[in-house]
Order: sequence, then structure tokens, then C-alpha cells
Amino acid sequence: MVYNSPVLFDKSETIVEKITVRQDRRKLLIISAVPKKAETIEQFIHEINDQKEYELMEINEELQLKNVSEVLDRQKMGTQLYISAKWDDAVTIFTAAIEAGFSEDEIQTLISGKKKRYIYCLKCYHLQEAVAEDTDTICHHCQISLEIGPFFSRERKGYIGYPYNPAFVTSN
Repeated sequence: MVYNSPVLFDKSETIVEKITVRQDRRKLLIISAVPKKAETIEQFIHEINDQKEYELMEINEELQLKNVSEVLDRQKMGTQLYISAKWDDAVTIFTAAIEAGFSEDEIQTLISGKKKRYIYCLKCYHLQEAVAEDTDTICHHCQISLEIGPFFSRERKGYIGYPYNPAFVTSN
């Protein structure tokens, strides 16, 4: 059996609309890369103040984002991670957290802005971004029509795009 590390994707179980306190955790680590969401983070800190030990890391520049691995690596077992960031930054932080040993159960991610959705072409093996609501698309690499499947592949890091010929699709 092959182990595939967790991947952050548009319907990931770690993505939440509102971060919530986990009472079964010893420490909380909050990583915020979105200054506009500071009010949401401050409300959360006010909610947990004096109840739990917490650490807040605010990322304002690219250099700090690169140093996030060091912060994640020094965390003790039982730490709950909260990520508040735009999609690309959230993916970077989430990936670093998984590499540091966090599980999906130990991470809550609050996305600011739009989520991204990736499609993996079964014909040419190309990974590309797609609009979230689309049920089909055209591969940017090989130009074939793809039906977007409902399943996300952790190994391929995208939804499976099944090649089809639109000329043979009958309308209902």
C-alpha cells in the first residue's frame, strides 16, 4: 500500500468557514498571512484567551513564509494549527505542516478569497487549474475535451479529467 500525504484541495476537510477551539489540544498555533482577516483572528484569540496556550505568527512578507517550516518543526505533539491565508499561501503553509508531522485532524484552514481547483488530464498527464463550477474543460496542454470527475486524487493532486469526444454527447 502506498501512502499519499494529505493535500489541500477545494473540498478539503481542513477548510472551514469559521475557526473553532479544539478543547482536546494542549496548544494552539495560529498562522495568519492575511492582514484583512486580522479581526477574525483577534476575535478567536479573545475567545481562547486564558483558556489555552497559544502562539500567533503573522506573515507579512515572503521571507516569513519561507521560515514557517521552522516554527512548525518545533511544535510539540498535541498542537492544533489554524491557518488563515489566501489560497497559494495556505497551500504552502499546509504542505509545510504535513511535512512537520501534523495530520489533517490537527489543522483548520480559513481561506481568504477564492479557492483553486486543479484537473489532471488522463491523456497527457498535465495538471491545470479549472473554474470551480465547471463539469468539463479543455486540456491546455493537449487540447482534448475533459469531463471533470467527482474524485480528487491525492497522488495526482487534482480531480481526474476523463477524455471524451464532445461530438458523441447527446443533449437531453
